[in-house]
Amino acid sequence: MTMMRRIAAAVARAPSLESRGGGRLCPAPCLITRGFSDSTEGGETKTGTVKVFQYQKAYGFIVPDGVDRINHTNNELFFFHRADIKLADSGTDGEKYYPSLSRGQRVEFTADAPDEGKESPRARNITLEGGKIVPPFNDGYLENFTRVQKARFGDEVFEIMSTSIDQEEMESRIVEAFDGVKARIERQEGRVKRSKDGYE
Repeated sequence: MTMMRRIAAAVARAPSLESRGGGRLCPAPCLITRGFSDSTEGGETKTGTVKVFQYQKAYGFIVPDGVDRINHTNNELFFFHRADIKLADSGTDGEKYYPSLSRGQRVEFTADAPDEGKESPRARNITLEGGKIVPPFNDGYLENFTRVQKARFGDEVFEIMSTSIDQEEMESRIVEAFDGVKARIERQEGRVKRSKDGYE
């Protein structure tokens, strides 16, 4: 089998981006937080359950203990921004990791007044129930990231094979695309390892 046929066969087997399944992947711009909160002044410490967290939009709601998880009003829920989740200390490289929360996860937080013009009170200094810092990456994150990158490579190869003028250009672009995918996966593996070292 020629190299081009092997590549075509690999592309055909690669999962599409639409079928890659769940995961907490996010483009770099959405990792930028606005006004990280580390205030502990005032406010009562409460526990509750995450109702929803929209990672791309960086906000969510918590149902505090004592409030019905289904039948409730907005002013009974606690609003939070990703910046309200307490972070582990940055590593020696100064890199920060912005964790995610999942529906149904048990958390502990400091109650604060609603933001101006809003109904829901604010939850700040959010940790897992018991005070443990929320892990920077969920279980299975790296595997999912790698799977998506491989699928993206398949899409890139298809585009390259459709637009290249000659064999040499096509092979050069495919190698470049492969090197890019490999570098992104290795870089993310390093981030996950560093975050776990800091978390543990």
